[in-house]
Amino acid sequence: MRTTGWLAVVCALATVTGAGALGQERIAMQLKTVDELKALSAAADRQAKTDGQAVHIWGDMNIPPPVVPKGRVLYEDAFASLDNWHHEGIGQLATPEPGIFELACVGSKQGAEGCMAFCRNDFPDNICIEYDLRALTNKGLVITFIAAQGRHGEDIITGLPKRQGVFADYIFNPNLRCYHLSVSRYDDKGEHTGVSNWRRNPGIFLMAQQPDLCKVHDTWYHIVIVKQGKLLQLSVNGEPAGGFVDRDDIPEPIPAAGKIGFRTIGADVRVQFRAFKVTALE
Repeated sequence: MRTTGWLAVVCALATVTGAGALGQERIAMQLKTVDELKALSAAADRQAKTDGQAVHIWGDMNIPPPVVPKGRVLYEDAFASLDNWHHEGIGQLATPEPGIFELACVGSKQGAEGCMAFCRNDFPDNICIEYDLRALTNKGLVITFIAAQGRHGEDIITGLPKRQGVFADYIFNPNLRCYHLSVSRYDDKGEHTGVSNWRRNPGIFLMAQQPDLCKVHDTWYHIVIVKQGKLLQLSVNGEPAGGFVDRDDIPEPIPAAGKIGFRTIGADVRVQFRAFKVTALE
């Protein structure tokens, strides 16, 4: 009988680490370091290739209809000031016109230093995140960070070591836990990748991969992201655009509360945001 799911991943990792039959529960409890999480992901990907798949998907993409926010507004920002936004990495944060927040990253490459902006507020679980997005250029991509928090509950701005803005600072940081979503996904040559990715960190676990609906640059898109426990959903211009239910197969607490942030990275990627709002779900 073929081993499936979490059991298959643990058994594959046991082979890699030489753990043998020491016990799946003890292996799971020990998977706390970034290196161990990387090994877990690599083992799952190898098993996926054996099963005829390109990569292991850690989320269940059978999701319910879009959740409609009905709770109170927790935060709104018309970007009259950027005092509540924390900049990391390279590039510039600017307000080129009233109500517009722009992140510019020019002369970099994917995986290197990017232009980062985190809202200084911490947000609870069970929220709806809304904003309009417009990519002025198409040599790079846009990432939204969700539920970014220290692995021991620290504030990621004031409670963790300073980051340089390279991607590893957020996906392989041993101190930081979050989800992230990439849209408007162009490579550094200006070619669209065709897909939108959901990831969970540390470890850059691929939770879901779906078509990217933000393909036309210099065009405004209305983005709605729902974070409700294990459920994450995306809508673009009112159209369902994917998401997943976290199967909780990763031996780390599921990201819950924390900060929301934006990242632009690429050879020439300038992205504008407006009408940023966070609403509680009821």
